[in-house]
Amino acid sequence: MRQKAKILLIASIGSLGIFPCAMAEKSAAAIPAGEPGHRSHVVPFFETYCIKCHGPEKSKGKLTLHTLDGDLAAGGELERWENILEVLEYGEMPPEDEKQPSDAEREAVKAWIDQGMRDHVAKAGEAKAAPLARRLTNFEYQNTMRDLLGIDLELIKDLPQDPEKPYHFNNSAEFMLLGPEQLDRYLKAARRALASAIVDPEKPKVHRQTWTFEPKGPAFASMQPDEIGVYEGGRGSISSGVVLKSWPETGEYRIRVKAAAILPPGYEEVPLRIVMGSHLRSDAGTGDYTQVGTVHLTNRVDDLKEFEFRGRIENHPIQVGQVLKNGQAPSTRHIYPQNLFDNGQLNDNRVNHLDTAWQHKVPRVVVRSIEFESPVIDVWPPEHHTRILPDSSLRSADPDEYIRGVLERFITRAYRRPASQEERERFFKIYKMLEPEFDSLEATMRETLSMVLVSPQFLYHTVAADGLTTPGYELASRLSYFLWGSLPDQELLGLAAQNKLDDPAVIEAQARRMLADDRAQDFVRNFTMQWLSIEKTKAVNINRNLFPRFLFLVPNGERTGQEVLFRPTIRDYMIDETVGFIGELIRSNASVLNIVDSGFAWLNEPLAAHYGVDGVQGLKFRAVPLAPDSPIGGLPTQGSVLVGNGTGSAPHPIYRAVWLREAILGDEVAPPPAEVPALSDTAGEEAENATTIKDMLARHRNVESCADCHVRLDPWGIPFEEYNAIGQFQPKIPKNGASVRKFHAGIDRTLEGYRKYLETVNTQPVDSVARVPNGPEVKGMRDLKDYLLKDRKEKVAQNVIRRLLTYGIGRALTYHDRYAVEDLLKQSKQNDHRFQDMILTVCRSEHFRTPITTPKK
Repeated sequence: MRQKAKILLIASIGSLGIFPCAMAEKSAAAIPAGEPGHRSHVVPFFETYCIKCHGPEKSKGKLTLHTLDGDLAAGGELERWENILEVLEYGEMPPEDEKQPSDAEREAVKAWIDQGMRDHVAKAGEAKAAPLARRLTNFEYQNTMRDLLGIDLELIKDLPQDPEKPYHFNNSAEFMLLGPEQLDRYLKAARRALASAIVDPEKPKVHRQTWTFEPKGPAFASMQPDEIGVYEGGRGSISSGVVLKSWPETGEYRIRVKAAAILPPGYEEVPLRIVMGSHLRSDAGTGDYTQVGTVHLTNRVDDLKEFEFRGRIENHPIQVGQVLKNGQAPSTRHIYPQNLFDNGQLNDNRVNHLDTAWQHKVPRVVVRSIEFESPVIDVWPPEHHTRILPDSSLRSADPDEYIRGVLERFITRAYRRPASQEERERFFKIYKMLEPEFDSLEATMRETLSMVLVSPQFLYHTVAADGLTTPGYELASRLSYFLWGSLPDQELLGLAAQNKLDDPAVIEAQARRMLADDRAQDFVRNFTMQWLSIEKTKAVNINRNLFPRFLFLVPNGERTGQEVLFRPTIRDYMIDETVGFIGELIRSNASVLNIVDSGFAWLNEPLAAHYGVDGVQGLKFRAVPLAPDSPIGGLPTQGSVLVGNGTGSAPHPIYRAVWLREAILGDEVAPPPAEVPALSDTAGEEAENATTIKDMLARHRNVESCADCHVRLDPWGIPFEEYNAIGQFQPKIPKNGASVRKFHAGIDRTLEGYRKYLETVNTQPVDSVARVPNGPEVKGMRDLKDYLLKDRKEKVAQNVIRRLLTYGIGRALTYHDRYAVEDLLKQSKQNDHRFQDMILTVCRSEHFRTPITTPKK
């Protein structure tokens, strides 16, 4: 619906600035439909305003208007017509520095385009082409295997990475293709998963190890062996981890930790995290791990408590044994308890790398014992085995009938609809062919079911067009992959079997149930990450000279000055902030307009310290009310957005403007032409010769090839200048030409000293004033938010609807969907654009229930 040419069209369309009186009179009246109106009214309109830049002599944005077909009802070139309609609707054409048509004239042209598009969509509405096949994304595959087999295995590390495109969802047929090499990977993943899901009949050997740590008494000068400080502990303490020497090849493990907290006055808890993997070496930056779990300790040492964690041993990396003169040493796994306390001051309280006194003033973790046991055989065989191979007398009385039953149940769950008799018999024949090659029913079934898990019916989304299922099962899958990213549960499949999912009220009840389920958190994260394109936040190279406090840095050794590894970082918390913020809007059914500005922030203690918000303690996220004059609130001022769209040294108004137009307003911004010189990404990289970005942009706009786009982008990005490269509100910057030195321990001594130095350098108020296209002057972020909420709120809400619908039906929207989106927007407006209600409106809509997968043109 939105072509990349749109921004260039907006930037340059119309240049003559003369609107003849005769043309004005014609346009003020209703324009005749179809080609007659095109010739008599629309062509003169374009000739007056547009052809100079989009005609035979020049085609900015590779867009020409003089050849447009005027018979819209025939369906020709409707993508271009829709782009023209949208820039007219938002007053972005003609440019504001040119003479403008009257409101009546503009409305007449808009009405003519709109009616032509409506006529075409109405005529083509019932012509539905064959659905496009799209495979499960890696995210969907991981969740589907978890819910199908009943065990959570990390399977996608060995699969090819799914393609990504900023501000787009990858769950469409355009991205989700399947090649022969991928099938090999899927077969390996299936075999690995079924080796864990189906166990052998005899009980396996149980591997157990126990480690204990005791304090050495009050005379012990340093950290006790059972204590873990924020800077960890001494040599030989529990913070160095424990070495696991044996484990089963597959199976569930149980780790029991007896622990407590040392809480100085003013502190209420300390987070203890357990990780397991290879040998973690912070000094060398080597090692790999998977998280076991986290608990927030509130009990003190006189009240030791035991905490139990469970997981799958297959998910944790191994430390391969070294090759020695007399052979290879045994492989090991390492279990590490960690103190994750973070109040935002981890860098602020060490004079040098030997200074660890501060960790005695903040919460510490006490671990007295760790017990490891695997596999867990409280019940054998485990439930995930019996859900596939149930205990039945048929196994001995009628083995073939037992096998057929197993196959029918598994295929039905895997295919998300009833298995046909032909499918069951096909895999029964495969089973019988494989049976001589394996020594047990379990082994033969593992290989047979692996074949089920590489079939198209499993790897591709369920559609009713195959003749093997009904629209009800297709809709059950569409709902579950929308809101859970996984296969439908028995309740959804039961409703599909009873043909009850064609009732919008039933769909709404199911959607509410699904949003209340923990699996909906997977939807929130996956949807938010792709919609807002915030994964890049982790990759930005932060200038440690300019921002020595932002990252938790190694104080000594080979990695001095580099980021401390093997623990969550401030950037991880920023992404969690954004995902949690969207989740809270959905959970509380708040207005989607909160994405522009909100009266609360989703924070934990280190983030609150970073933003300058008082009264937040602990790592748990919660909704924190904001003062009316707070510089944060909504998405535009969240760290994931600001850091991800900066250079690591300076804010980048163009990156941030593109983010605002794409993620919030729903425009598709075309990349700059190859011949256009890039705006420097390294402003302030050496922290010298500071120059305001606004001045750099002004010079950039003087380049003819840059001016067209920058005049439309710059005003959206300049208000972001109030926020620096690490996402903090910074209303003052150095004067032009001022030199800014990095942190110097000999001069500043502490980071507080460096902050005082910066106050003497940052003396120039940030120039964050801009005039938005065809709109008012905004003085900074506060004014920009107010403008968006006053004049663009319907476009903001429409963008969220489009995102939800696109993600839900698994394809990009086109002009065919325009009027369905308009209808959804009207319904949403009646509910004040509340987020959860908006999701329910999408789920109930005919467009979601019977989507046009590949509309005819």
